[in-house]
Amino acid sequence: MKNARAWGKRLLWWWFWATVSLLCLAAGVGIWMQREHLVLNQSTCEPLGLYRLIGNPYPLHDGELVEVELPDPITHPAVAEGLRDHWFPQNQPWIKQIGALPGQTVTLSRQGVWVDGRYLPNSRVNRRTPGGRSAIIHYPFGTYHLKSGQVWLYAPGNYAFDSSYYGPVSQGHILQAAQPYWIIPGSQFWLQKGD
Repeated sequence: MKNARAWGKRLLWWWFWATVSLLCLAAGVGIWMQREHLVLNQSTCEPLGLYRLIGNPYPLHDGELVEVELPDPITHPAVAEGLRDHWFPQNQPWIKQIGALPGQTVTLSRQGVWVDGRYLPNSRVNRRTPGGRSAIIHYPFGTYHLKSGQVWLYAPGNYAFDSSYYGPVSQGHILQAAQPYWIIPGSQFWLQKGD
C-alpha cells in the first residue's frame, strides 16, 4: 500500500512538473515569436508554417505576401459563413498574396481568376467544403475593374479562402508585408479539391 501511495505521489509530481515545463516552453516560444515578428499560418491558403511580418507593405506589388485583416462579415456573406461554420478561426492571421491592384481588371469564373488576361494558377472556385459537407458562397462571377484603394487577394492553395469568395477588399485591410520564415513547401495542396 505504501509503495502504491509513493508511486502515486511521484506520478503526481511528475505530471505537475511536466505541465509547468510545457507551459514555460509555450510561453518562451510565444515571446520568441513576438520578438521575431513571426505568425503561424495553419490555413490551406499558403504553405503551413511561420511567416515573418516585415512592416509597411506600401507600395503594393503583384504577388507580394501580406498579412491581412479579416473582411467585415456583415458586408461579406462568405466571411460570415466561414466564421459561422468554423472553416477558419476568427483570430488567426491571414497570409495572402496581392492578386490585383487598383486599375487592373479581374475576371472571375468557375474555372478561376484572370488578372488583365493572365490566369492565376490553381484559382478554380470551390463549390463545396472539403469532404463535400457544405456549399460555399463565392463572389458573383463576372469581370471587375478595381477602383482606387481596392485590391484582389489571392492564395494558390487548395481550399484557399481569398477574394474569389468575398470580392475585392480595401487596401486598409492590409496590415503588413510578410515573408516565409520556416514553411512546409507544398502543404497548401494537401487537401485535394473536390467539385
